[in-house]
Amino acid sequence: MILDRVCDVHRLQADANNVNKESYAVYAPLANVAINFQPATPEDTVIAEGVFGQAYVGFTTISGILEGDKLVFQKTGEVMMVKGKQNWMSPDGIPHIELLLTEFETGE
Repeated sequence: MILDRVCDVHRLQADANNVNKESYAVYAPLANVAINFQPATPEDTVIAEGVFGQAYVGFTTISGILEGDKLVFQKTGEVMMVKGKQNWMSPDGIPHIELLLTEFETGE
């Protein structure tokens, strides 16, 4: 499996200044995660509730990533949201985690 990109996982965490607020912050145990992603199939796009061309399937050997986490890619600055996860960590084949990703929507 070729894992050609590196990302940091950002997870919702309680705001230190406001107990009623959460914000995304780097989740240190999952920094520098090696990953590969590619465009999703039309079926995956529907499951991800995304727009065709903005949904991706990612592959990694690191477990611990959760739905709702934000992945920030180090070299490009791309940001993707984790919409789904499938664990393929079995002795058969190549053990990996498959992630359903969508491009993060900004207010621009």
